[in-house]
Amino acid sequence: MIRVARMLLLFTLTILCFNCSSPDRANLIEQKNVYVAYDKTLPQAVYASKKLCEALKSNGYQIIDDQNGNYFSVFITIDTSGLEKEAYTLSTDGSSISIVGGDKRGIIYGCLSLAEDVRNGITLKEIKDRSEKPHYLLRAIKHNTSWYSYRPSSALDQHYETLRKPEYWEAFLDMMAENRFNSLSIFNLHPFVFMITPKNFPEAGPFTAQEMEEWKALHREIFRMASERAIDVYLIPFNIFVSEEFSKAHNVALNNFYPHYYGPGDTSEIVKRYMRECVTQVLQEYPELTGFGLTLGEGMAGMSPQQREDWMFDTYIEGMRQAGRKSKLVHRIPFSSTTESLGATSIDLEKLTRKGIESEARLDF
Repeated sequence: MIRVARMLLLFTLTILCFNCSSPDRANLIEQKNVYVAYDKTLPQAVYASKKLCEALKSNGYQIIDDQNGNYFSVFITIDTSGLEKEAYTLSTDGSSISIVGGDKRGIIYGCLSLAEDVRNGITLKEIKDRSEKPHYLLRAIKHNTSWYSYRPSSALDQHYETLRKPEYWEAFLDMMAENRFNSLSIFNLHPFVFMITPKNFPEAGPFTAQEMEEWKALHREIFRMASERAIDVYLIPFNIFVSEEFSKAHNVALNNFYPHYYGPGDTSEIVKRYMRECVTQVLQEYPELTGFGLTLGEGMAGMSPQQREDWMFDTYIEGMRQAGRKSKLVHRIPFSSTTESLGATSIDLEKLTRKGIESEARLDF
């Protein structure tokens, strides 16, 4: 019995030593060197690879810059002809993974999906082939600012300094990308004077030159980071509102500035011109801003639905048309079918809105 046990032990040790010297042993060990290939001239690809590499590093992988030695490869590419927008495919052959997106969003979502697997403890060799595409084309978040806010409130005021930090917006936009939101709508009574000094109405601005540059730097960074994450950004002001400085300088819109809300609509020509030029200038100064949204409600009391629609066409729509670049429009249905700021809607109002949207769709802006 003792002799048999010794023979079995010797046989087992022989097998173990044989396995230790096997040329295939490297295939049984997870390759920790990873080479990630992507288009370094494309900001969205740079962002996607960055988020993927962060997940890989946090789970023990080493990102290499050259293709020397043994390594695992990840290839990030776009195929607009073979995939739908925002869709992606992920395929693997055991030593490499290919992430192919139907567009810029597609490669971001593909990389984030792989990063999620890695953070959940799935090794690169265990990754399975898959493909995904969006169910809803618009996945948006509404974000109210703390300045010229929808309602004066300490709940909003307390976040004023936080919302002026780019780090906040970076974290917020990361959260949006990770949860596959593709659009951010920023709501503000009158955002223009926080973004520009109106060329023909400098008196409308409440800030010094240095303060204005700080506001501009903040908005440029927000839009840049959103573009990097392939997130559309829409400004959605309330109407009709101006800055208090503009109102007092021209003795117009006396109840149409923060913190007033349900005032009468001031349709004077100077207000129309001011608003139209603000829309144009903002689009020209912020090329990464996607577009605007229309809010037909507050500050438009005394106006019929058709009058509100006409006012929007003469200001926002025309301002977008004159900007000289492509932009997108979000058209909200008017809040009321009467001349009140708020109230019941109607079938006729829905038809009026549909007619307006269809006519705007034929315009070039």
